[in-house]
Amino acid sequence: MKNKLILEVSTMKIKSLFLGSAAAVALSSGAMAADPIGIALDTCSMLNITGLVVSSESNCLKFSGEVGYDWTYTNDENEDGTTGDYGTTSDFDWEFTMEATAESDFGPAKAVVTLVDNNNVAVGNPVSGTIDAAEIDEAYVSIGDQTVIMAGKKGSVVKDGDDETFTALFDLDVRDAAGAGDDGIWAITPGATGGHVMQITSDLGNGVDVALGLEDLQTNNNASLVAGVGVDQDWGTAHIGFVYDDILSGTSLWDFHAGATFNIDDMSFRAAFATDEASNWIALVTGKATFDMFTLAAGVEFQPASVWEASVSGEAEVNDAVTIAVAGRWDDLNNWDIAAQGVFAVSDNLDLTAKVNFDESSLTVFNADLDWAPGGDFEAGVGVQFDSNSVFEVSTSFSKSFE
Repeated sequence: MKNKLILEVSTMKIKSLFLGSAAAVALSSGAMAADPIGIALDTCSMLNITGLVVSSESNCLKFSGEVGYDWTYTNDENEDGTTGDYGTTSDFDWEFTMEATAESDFGPAKAVVTLVDNNNVAVGNPVSGTIDAAEIDEAYVSIGDQTVIMAGKKGSVVKDGDDETFTALFDLDVRDAAGAGDDGIWAITPGATGGHVMQITSDLGNGVDVALGLEDLQTNNNASLVAGVGVDQDWGTAHIGFVYDDILSGTSLWDFHAGATFNIDDMSFRAAFATDEASNWIALVTGKATFDMFTLAAGVEFQPASVWEASVSGEAEVNDAVTIAVAGRWDDLNNWDIAAQGVFAVSDNLDLTAKVNFDESSLTVFNADLDWAPGGDFEAGVGVQFDSNSVFEVSTSFSKSFE
């Protein structure tokens, strides 16, 4: 009996030892299992991605976008400069981007989808009306860090920029020639870029990067070869960009774009040039000088056959709450404008902008905008515009961005 009792006690001790060991192993295993879960929940931090994010075990999904609404009322709905055509417009726009990022042996691997509002999509056959619909603006994948490979639907990697005037109030557009609008200059007949693409970009260091791509692949039996080099250093920025259109059909259409901005102390100078296979070309030269209280700037944009447009401007920061600007613009057809503008900080988040413009047809236009930015990436504004022909417009706008 005594031996049996000793055996039972020993058996109980062994069982306790095994159970205790198992519990310790379980707790240890649980802790070890919890560690990867904790890391998985912090994937975005591991990838240095901030903003509105959701993290899984291997991917960080970031959301960003904007919603805006605009409303206007005018007595010139036909926009022909005459009164009597009363009407309103009500329009909303939105954009929503989802970007999923994971780490790979070649650097961050991404999938990006951007949806935008497409107003007035035709419906019915025959067309019986229009609706607002979502449109896929971007949908592409990319991988890499210093060297990035991209494919899908997205914008172009062609090098441009360094091609806008420094002057205030007026943009130069040489009578709105094709491809040469307020966004800078380009060849008269620019090649097709963006759309469905396969691209590669690489950062070579020391502020130098290169890009190469096949774009406009959605067009049957067609593609555009895009290449460029960009430089960003202490002295300024520069680039060259090239588009060879229709490389599969052999039509030999091409565009070339180059520009540079040089910063020397308180002065900046910029020159840009664009041309194409038909020897069409357009050029820009502009500069500005910044002094203690004011900035002076001038610019000219020109094409062959003595077609040109020029502007000059002066801006002065009177104090922390008031900035004023005056500017003039004219071209080879004797079209001209003179304008003055004042920006007044009513409060920390409320600005009033008032502008008056007078042109060669003796038309005076006055507009004023009250812009409110209380924070939270929310902005709102109300504006009014009227001219010497008694045409008026009242407008409001609201927007909120997020990321």
